[in-house]
Amino acid sequence: MLSILKSALNANTKEMGIVSNNIANANSIAFKKSKTNFEHIYSRERSSSPDKFSGQGVGINDPILQMSQGSLQTTGGALDLAITGSGFFQVLNEKEPDNPYFTRDGSFNITATGEVVTNDGLKVMGYLGENNLVLKNLIIPPTRQSLENGNYMLSNVNVNSKGKITATYGLDKEVTIGNFILASFANDIGLKQVGNNRYQSNPKSGLAKYGFPMNGSFGKIESGNLERSNVDITSEMITMLKAQQAFSGVSRLLQTEVDITKRLIDG
Repeated sequence: MLSILKSALNANTKEMGIVSNNIANANSIAFKKSKTNFEHIYSRERSSSPDKFSGQGVGINDPILQMSQGSLQTTGGALDLAITGSGFFQVLNEKEPDNPYFTRDGSFNITATGEVVTNDGLKVMGYLGENNLVLKNLIIPPTRQSLENGNYMLSNVNVNSKGKITATYGLDKEVTIGNFILASFANDIGLKQVGNNRYQSNPKSGLAKYGFPMNGSFGKIESGNLERSNVDITSEMITMLKAQQAFSGVSRLLQTEVDITKRLIDG
């Protein structure tokens, strides 16, 4: 009995931790909430009779990601990009080129040299040019040279719903830079969470497949918007109250069990 009660306490503690993390990230861009994943543990004698089954407590599995769509927040930023539908942006730490990260947080910036990066400097990958299908760090040059009139400064950046990047230099010199590319997975809820609303692929998720936005099953790019978290605060608070009540109830049962055992030993 003590082992069963202990497993219940661990399960409730785990659930409160997951719910607390969901609530703490309710305002994080593109955060995806997690759901507790418990299982009943049974012992079974060598018999097919249901009467021979007995409960042995609660097992704790890895949390399950909830990949439902978050609402959109309008920012007006040229490189604030939300994905509606399926897909992830690929970003890369140049010190770990073989371990890309995947995220739905599309709050990107341009460095002084024109590189498209995340807020903490990871390189955003895509296709440069119109016919180049090799993933590279997207670069939007800050100036464009003209033989007639010298250099034109970058004045505007536009990203359409299919991820195509067009830059304007000076007043009206439009240049196609390349394309944002999305990644998808056979089982995206199996992705490994690595913090900062980023994920890495593993055997559970399968390998990434790449494609253009709005092509096949890939989602649409919403420029000038960011995706909010999919956390419903009211729902999470209700879940937390239930977990706290369950924890309190199991604690009382555990204390009763300890008292009974003590009386038996003393008597």
